[in-house]
Amino acid sequence: MKTYDDPLLQDIATNLTSSDPGIRRVAVLELVDSGEPEAAELLILALNDPDPSVRQEAAKVVDEFDAADIADALIAALQDSDEVVRNAAAHALADLKDPAAALPLLEALAGSDDPFVVAGILRALKPLRHPQAQAPALARMQHADPGVRREAVAVIGWLKQPANLPALIERAQHDADADVRRAATGALVYAAPEQVGPALIGILRDEHWQVRVEAAVSIGKLDYQAALQPLVEATHDSFWQVREKAVDALGKLGAVGAIPALGVCARDPMSNLRKAAIGALGAIAHNDGRPFVELAMDDPDPDVRKLARWAMSKLDAAA
Repeated sequence: MKTYDDPLLQDIATNLTSSDPGIRRVAVLELVDSGEPEAAELLILALNDPDPSVRQEAAKVVDEFDAADIADALIAALQDSDEVVRNAAAHALADLKDPAAALPLLEALAGSDDPFVVAGILRALKPLRHPQAQAPALARMQHADPGVRREAVAVIGWLKQPANLPALIERAQHDADADVRRAATGALVYAAPEQVGPALIGILRDEHWQVRVEAAVSIGKLDYQAALQPLVEATHDSFWQVREKAVDALGKLGAVGAIPALGVCARDPMSNLRKAAIGALGAIAHNDGRPFVELAMDDPDPDVRKLARWAMSKLDAAA
């Protein structure tokens, strides 16, 4: 065993060789408090401990350290025999956000076919926005595993390259997995409204309600005025969550023509939808919305009444 000049670090190193996994687990926690650069190499050793609880603890605290070898150790831990350790390593890799980890991640991505490993590496690459991640991520948008496709979509979305829009639109419209379609729909918001707006209008009619929610949210973020009528139609969706986000988007669009539909939503039995409608009417701040806001001043929900007072102040200021 290597010896260390720092007495505390030496004690921790000794405890990491204990036959008691409980002592080794506590030693991992003590590594975080040591503040010594050499603690990182002990942490990497702990990621290979024979006990899964020790390996899991090491993966959970790894973001406290800066070391080039940590990324490699975590990539190896993605193939751990224990599922809990694999999940902890995947989360730790995503939290690492170290630019120096990009090349080891890309090398590991090129050499792995395991869907869990590939998805974990893609998730770690996403916040790094490394240009070399584009080609492998685009390729894996066609992967058989939906978890891999979802992470690949996220990488492409974060790179924000106009040339990737057709591939993202294809996933958003036609992927067999609703979670992938939802991720791709949310990733479209870096584009110009006219580039992706027509596709988002179509996605407002997706068979899965969460995808429709994402489409409404994305339209609101993009301020795509041509979507006014489709959003009004979405205020009649069978899922209140879709109706709520459509109402939010109409408020962001400042859609005066949608005020009658918003007035209907302001009287909906679902209080969340009433709040969204009153918020939208306040954001639009057009006098045609005043009667609906006045009615909401007596709403049974205190949050709706509070929002109605705010909306009334916006209407008065506009008047």
